[in-house]
Amino acid sequence: MLFEKEIKEAEDKLYKKGYYVCNMVEPNNNQYEVYDGDSNVMIDHLSVAQLIQLANMI
Repeated sequence: MLFEKEIKEAEDKLYKKGYYVCNMVEPNNNQYEVYDGDSNVMIDHLSVAQLIQLANMI
């Protein structure tokens, strides 16, 4: 999978801050959602680049 290492690093950074990352389903399976600890969607329809930027900002 393309950018697998970068996605995993972003997921780890967000997880340490209490957020969870989920890959969206068809037709948006190349986009991601970020949830808080209560399973509320915080932001969705993120590209890989946006997910990485978010992880670096938080």
